[in-house]
This record gives sequence, C-alpha cells and structure tokens, in this order.
Amino acid sequence: MSVLQELDELLCSDDDEYDRLDLFHEADELIGQLRTADVPALLQLWQQRGLSWQQRYTQACSSIDGAVLRALLAGLLEIKEANYGVFELMSRLPATADASPLSDALLDYAGQAWHADQARQQQIQISCWSCGLSGRLLKRLGLSSWKEAGL
Repeated sequence: MSVLQELDELLCSDDDEYDRLDLFHEADELIGQLRTADVPALLQLWQQRGLSWQQRYTQACSSIDGAVLRALLAGLLEIKEANYGVFELMSRLPATADASPLSDALLDYAGQAWHADQARQQQIQISCWSCGLSGRLLKRLGLSSWKEAGL
C-alpha cells in the first residue's frame, strides 16, 4: 500500500476511532513521507473527500515537506471550487515570504477572499501574517495598518 493510500485510509477513519487512537500523529508521520510526485493524486483526493478529511489533513501536517506544501498550495489555488485548505496551509510556509509566483498567487487569492468574505478577514490576516505576506496584503488592499482594517 502506498503512503498516500495509507494516509487516505487513515483520514477516512471513523471519528471515534481517529480520536480514540490518536491517529493524528500517525497521519502527521505519513504526510511527512509524501513527495511532490504524490501531489496530483493528493489533489484528486482533496476534491473527492469531504471537509472532515481536509481538516484532518491540514491539522496533521506539521511535518509536511516544503516542496510538497508549495505544490499542494499551488494546486489548491487552481481548483476554483476548493474553499478550504489554502489559508489553513499557509501557516506551514516559512515566516518570511519570498517573491515567488506562489507568494503572488497567494496574495491574489487573499485579496479576493478579503473582499468576498468579511467573516474570514481575521483568518486571512493571521494566515498572511504567519507566512510573511501580511505587509504585502495590506499594501494591496490600500490599507496602512490592520487597525485601519478593523482588526
């Protein structure tokens, strides 16, 4: 069984079993073993599985490989109907943003989400802050501070 298959099976576990057996740690270990070659299949699973699966993945990915994380984020940005995962995974990026196309795409996504969903503005700000994009997002939004934004 491949690492991704094993991870999928684990993340699909019954809620009681997942919590009782503390499978979070095992999921984190499996996520750490994923490689960029696994990302296309991971993105397919992301679209096929429900919110609970996605939440378990994002909560258990503290050992995710940086290249896998970047590829997963880039893929999620391409999935128009994906409404969970991007902001949750941004906190796993290094705290200092770079000038990469991924950072620019994340800023575009955050800017669009900022205007589309006022209820998520605090989450957007925290996600951008955690990966060093906060100042750049403020600039894109035409704001001088988060206080001016009401946060």
